[in-house]
Amino acid sequence: MSYVLDDLERCKGLDPQGMVTLVLRTPEFLREGWRLGEGVEPPGGSPPRNVVVLGMGGSGIGGDLLRGLLYDRASFPVAVVKDYTVPRWVGPGTVAFACSYSGNTEETLAAYQAAQAAGARCVAVTSGGKLAELALRDGTPWVRIPPGLPPRAALGYLVGPLLGAVHRWGWVEGLEAELGEAEGVLGELAARWGPQTPTAGNPAKQLARALVGKVPVVYAASRLAQAAALRWKTQFNENSKVFATWHCFPELNHNETVGWALAGQPEGLLAVVVLRDPEDPPRLARRVEITRQLAFGAAASYHEVWAEGRGRLSRVLSLVLLGDLVSVYLAYLNEVDPTPVAVIDELKRRLEEA
Repeated sequence: MSYVLDDLERCKGLDPQGMVTLVLRTPEFLREGWRLGEGVEPPGGSPPRNVVVLGMGGSGIGGDLLRGLLYDRASFPVAVVKDYTVPRWVGPGTVAFACSYSGNTEETLAAYQAAQAAGARCVAVTSGGKLAELALRDGTPWVRIPPGLPPRAALGYLVGPLLGAVHRWGWVEGLEAELGEAEGVLGELAARWGPQTPTAGNPAKQLARALVGKVPVVYAASRLAQAAALRWKTQFNENSKVFATWHCFPELNHNETVGWALAGQPEGLLAVVVLRDPEDPPRLARRVEITRQLAFGAAASYHEVWAEGRGRLSRVLSLVLLGDLVSVYLAYLNEVDPTPVAVIDELKRRLEEA
């Protein structure tokens, strides 16, 4: 089966819109997104009581990454809203990032207007659409990101502005150094895991081969990897067109671990992928090993992948990049085009008609 992934012309034919090329440009998009975020004036001047990121799907994953990166290093909490409404605590002390790549995501538009009505200090991150129109009308700062990409391929343009803005406003220290390191690490990994590297020396291609015909079960071994695990799951859904699920340690030890008692029926269905970090706390690392011994014997296969780099941004984005590439390679092996999402398009069409 490896010959499929190493036949570059065949892979190009399966990927006419070049999803794999966009994935490999993640470090470039990240730097450019950061630069755009640095250009936004502080909304109101003072640090926030809290930050909320409004966004769905590929446009919302930047919020999940921001929340994980700042969890224990910011003086304010970060929440992610994937809905039409915002929590009641959103108000004048809130900074709300409204993220919609197209600018026409109806849930995000409704949440933005609710945040505005509650007195939150808003920032729009979009390529245009209705959100840009509302931002211009309301005098809301607008990070204008380039159009023309599938939202899930624009990750750097969706998380970069959040990080660049938080850095520019002086709310969290050390982010710029992490950005520089992340660019270098991601560039190196893109070369190592890219299509030009044969399957024999390419962990991304090898993992994709192991997942053919399986349901990926992606587990985050620690808090930093949680957003990456969610990203793996959604990329399998949209790029590979397969069902996948995700969860995180230690919470899964209080529920899902028991469910593995019958998870091997039917045999050979579930493939476990655990996202590991060299800085996983020893107690969590021990949990992973014990859980593997107690529960994952029912899995068709078990895989661990490790974050690379020193800083948090490098480590979490290295996991994201690997998952993105695995999902595209799995699409090739499934002989599907990774870019179209016909079911989502049809759902939106029907909602517009309703």
